[in-house]
Amino acid sequence: ANIAINNQLYEEAFAIFKKFDVNTSAIQVLIDNVNNLDRAYEFAERCNEPAVWSQLAKAQLQQGLVKEAIDSFIKADDPSAYMDVVETAHKTGSWEDLVRYLQMARKKARESYIESELIYAYARTNRLADLEEFISGPNHADIQKIGDRCFDDGMYEAAKLLYNNVSNFARLAITLVHLKEFQGAVDGARKANSTRTWKEVCFACVDSEEFRLAQMCGLHIVVHADELEDLINYYQDRGYFEELINLLEAALGLERAHMGMFTELAILYSKYKPAKMREHLELFWSRVNIPKVLRAAEQAHLWAELVFL
Repeated sequence: ANIAINNQLYEEAFAIFKKFDVNTSAIQVLIDNVNNLDRAYEFAERCNEPAVWSQLAKAQLQQGLVKEAIDSFIKADDPSAYMDVVETAHKTGSWEDLVRYLQMARKKARESYIESELIYAYARTNRLADLEEFISGPNHADIQKIGDRCFDDGMYEAAKLLYNNVSNFARLAITLVHLKEFQGAVDGARKANSTRTWKEVCFACVDSEEFRLAQMCGLHIVVHADELEDLINYYQDRGYFEELINLLEAALGLERAHMGMFTELAILYSKYKPAKMREHLELFWSRVNIPKVLRAAEQAHLWAELVFL
């Protein structure tokens, strides 16, 4: 047979291999030399051996026939080429077929990569019930990483399930913002309890004009003197002066209230509600930064307040 191949008598070589039941070599001739995948497929169906299906599958994958290759891999029950299959399926977007392949591969090989990719494929095919069931059982997947991938690809429902599973509340809160579930996002931020998360959720609530929830987040931000300016600018740039003043008024009673808050509120009064300025100063003159408020009062031509200060 090998002499026949060397002399380019491929059909003869195929006939010899087939006669002596060397099926893996026979199909190799059809794939490499005759270049006829249809005949190779018919031959594989006739002899139906895993090793033959494996060879056919690899050839189909190289030709970019993802669905056919995955069918062949499943018949061969062979998960060995999972890296190539995943890569090719990603390029061609064959998510449904990839799910079938990875379910087979997972039974054979408990690889973290296989399980992670299976979760991602579930997300891609929108099979969220399967995804939820999968991550609630024991698995070796890198759920955090797949959550980030789903988030980056805009699959927020899937990301929400994954972040919830690994208790990453900071990312969960931001995912819920994208899903417009603001109440959930505020709860997530409370569990995460980091200033950065509070800010992201707060600004998202402001953008969607959910001022009640934005204020709940804002109260956790204004007590940090270095974050106060960002918050004030964010509201001011969008013209939400009333809401900003309400937020600061609500925050004055907090036990962590600091000088910056009283000062900024005084400056806001001088710009937008001069009538309330005097009362605020009489109550809190000892807690404001007087030089700063002086300048604001001067700019607003509030002479009586200026004299008082």
